[in-house]
Amino acid sequence: MSAVVPPAAGLRFAGEPRFAWRGVMLDVARRFRPLPELMRFVDLLAAHRITVLQLHLSDDQGWRFEVRAYPRLTELGGRRSETQLGHGPASTLDGVPHEGWYRQSELRELVAYAAERGIRVVPELDVPGHASAILAAYPEFGVGGAEEVARRVREPWTRFGISDEVLNVEAETLAFVGTVFDELCEVFDDEIVGIGGDEVRKDRWRADPRTQQLMAERGIADEEELQAWFLGRVADGLRARGRRAVGWDEMLEGRDPAPDAIVASWRGPVGARLGARLGHEVVLCPDLWTYFDYRQSDDPAEPIPVGTVLALEDVAGFDPVPATEPEWFAERVVGVQANVWAEHLDGPARLDYAVFPRLGAFAEVAWTGHPLDQADFAARLPAYLAWLDERGVGYRPPGGPRLEQQRPGVPGVPRDRASRIAELERLTAGLASA
Repeated sequence: MSAVVPPAAGLRFAGEPRFAWRGVMLDVARRFRPLPELMRFVDLLAAHRITVLQLHLSDDQGWRFEVRAYPRLTELGGRRSETQLGHGPASTLDGVPHEGWYRQSELRELVAYAAERGIRVVPELDVPGHASAILAAYPEFGVGGAEEVARRVREPWTRFGISDEVLNVEAETLAFVGTVFDELCEVFDDEIVGIGGDEVRKDRWRADPRTQQLMAERGIADEEELQAWFLGRVADGLRARGRRAVGWDEMLEGRDPAPDAIVASWRGPVGARLGARLGHEVVLCPDLWTYFDYRQSDDPAEPIPVGTVLALEDVAGFDPVPATEPEWFAERVVGVQANVWAEHLDGPARLDYAVFPRLGAFAEVAWTGHPLDQADFAARLPAYLAWLDERGVGYRPPGGPRLEQQRPGVPGVPRDRASRIAELERLTAGLASA
């Protein structure tokens, strides 16, 4: 039986939607959120006509999915002693333990609850990088031997950023990953399963004699190809279970790991174009337009300002598939997604502040496939904000953060758009030439 959720007041969803995949990715690995919070979030997504909730269940800072075959993943990987406070070189540690994980029964409940409201839940476990929480529990799956890994990784990472830790490529590690995804598929019924593949630091693979030996035995030319080989094995396992992988655009580095995978392109247009050219379906989630952890203005009162400015007007101006893009590209784009990374979203109030009202603009763009008429959206905004008020949503006011929403004294690292574009061009240079 479905639960009909009326659309949010002030928002407009007319005619047929342009995209079937109108998604939001929520990072519960960095910041665990209890089941009632997730259900509240699902209700809000349903009112915005969002159709996909991607749950980021593992990262360096925590493992949140109960795996019965490997209980230490949650017993040890689901808690850390403290957490980075702020961003950048002036950041500190808060001294506050953080823990939490979901029982399989809880996640089944969430899947059913979301399905009743027209939302698919796509789980994601990130491999082979972002592996500190895994290795804190099972160091034998890291690079350099179990004893050495255990010395390096005593708990999930208390800092943010990109860790050097990566899974090794032994047969036993692939078997471990396969078992974990087997249990994931028992809990989540969606055809699509996230495998990560992003921001894999390869220095440990390069320096490790055993990894180099295995690469030679398998005829793998370099570490980029090794990453694709690893992800290809994971995707093969999912395919055998009747599932398909979705991975971040880095999975195309080295070689194409899985012909049926969906490419989630977050580093600008290059990965999306390559994925489409290779025949993949593509979900667009470019960080400059869809990363809701990014700061919302240049106001120094913005709490823990990170990333480029992504104001409400910027989200409303997002053009997923400009008219200048060729038809073959437009045909491969199946959706758009807003990503909510939670390093600095340390409670429900901070989540509300980051997501709303930007989600209102995103939801309309995702429905129409076009930028919004800014004047028209601004005229409807008061009704939408009143709707959020009625539901107790602590959104960011258009004039700037309220006093209680500020975080004075907690440092951030604001970035300007030009430097970020230059960085993205550097990071995707290999994809552009592929």
